[in-house]
Amino acid sequence: MVPVRKILTTLALTTGSLALMTSAALATDVADILCQATLNTDCALLEEADSQSDEVVALETGDEVVLLSRDGELAEAAYEDGDEVYTGYLSLEDVTLESRGTAQLLSTVAILRETPSDEGDPVELLNRGDELEILGYGDGWYLVSVGDDTGYLHLEDVDAEVVTTTKLNLREEASTRSKVCEVLPTGTELELLSAEKDGWVEVSYEGETGYVSVDYLTASEEYIVDNPVMTAGEAVLAYAQQFLGNRYVWGGTSLTNGCDCSGYVMKIFAAFGVSLPHSSYAIRNYGTAVSYSDIQVGDVVCYSGHVGIYAGNGQIINALNSRKGICYTSVNFSKIITIRRLV
Repeated sequence: MVPVRKILTTLALTTGSLALMTSAALATDVADILCQATLNTDCALLEEADSQSDEVVALETGDEVVLLSRDGELAEAAYEDGDEVYTGYLSLEDVTLESRGTAQLLSTVAILRETPSDEGDPVELLNRGDELEILGYGDGWYLVSVGDDTGYLHLEDVDAEVVTTTKLNLREEASTRSKVCEVLPTGTELELLSAEKDGWVEVSYEGETGYVSVDYLTASEEYIVDNPVMTAGEAVLAYAQQFLGNRYVWGGTSLTNGCDCSGYVMKIFAAFGVSLPHSSYAIRNYGTAVSYSDIQVGDVVCYSGHVGIYAGNGQIINALNSRKGICYTSVNFSKIITIRRLV
C-alpha cells in the first residue's frame, strides 16, 4: 500500500499560509480540496510544519478536517469551528481518510498514480470494471483506494456510484447508469417478472416494466403505498427539501453536518444514482442542456461559481453561504450559465 504521505501533493494557498481565515477567504484562496479526513486521536493544528510549532487550535478525536497539502510527515489542513475556519498543520498519522463512495473503472485500462499528474509515478495498472473506493478530489483527479493501494485517477476514467439511497429507482435497463423510469416510494409493491440476474430483477409497476436492484427489495405481505409516485425531478426536489436550513460548509459534502453548493447538488443526485463531481464548473458538462423556457423542477441551474436545483416558482434550492445555509434563492439572483437535466 502506498503511504498516505507519499500521495498527498502540494495544493498551496495562493496568498501564503494563514493561521486563521473566514469561510469566504478560504473559498477564494485555497486552490483545491484534496480530501476529507477524521481525527483518530486528540491533537492540535500547528502554525508551521514543525512538531514544535505553536498551537493554532486544539482538535479532538472524531473532528473532521480538509487536507490541503503535505510537508514531509505533516499535512496542511483546514478545520471549521462555527463561523471560523482555522488552517495549520498536523501529523498524517493522526488522521483517517474518509470514504465518499464507491466506483468502477470505465476505461479499458488506466494507471493508478502516486500524484495527480500524468507524470506521477505509477502505482498499479487497473482494468475496466475494477472496483474503487473514492477518498477525495483534486484538480481533475479522484483520490481512490483499490485493494491495498491508494492513488490518483482521472475523473473521466471513473464511474462513481455512491451506494446509499432513500428511494428505489425503476430503470429501463439493469444498470445504475440506465435511465430512471420512475422513483418508487418505500413500501411500493412490485410484480416480479424474472429471476435475479447479476443483482437485478425485472419488475412490473402499474403496467410499466423495468429493472430494480435486489439490494432494496424485501419479500413481505402486501404494502399500502402512502405517497403518490412523483416524477424523477419532483423526487429529487422532495429529497433536497429535507435538508433546508442545514449548514453551509465550504468544501463540505455532508447534507446534515455541512456542505457547499456543489457538494449539496452532488450528494442530492447521488441518492438517485447520478454521479457528479464536487465542482460547480464541472457539473455544467453533465446531463442534457435545457432552455430556461423548458426548465422543470429538479433541473440543475449553473452560475459562475455556483450551482443549485430548480424548485419551481422561480426559485432554486441551494447551499448559498455560511450565513443562510441551505435555502431558497431566486433563480435569477445571478446570470445563468446553463441549465442541466440529470434525471
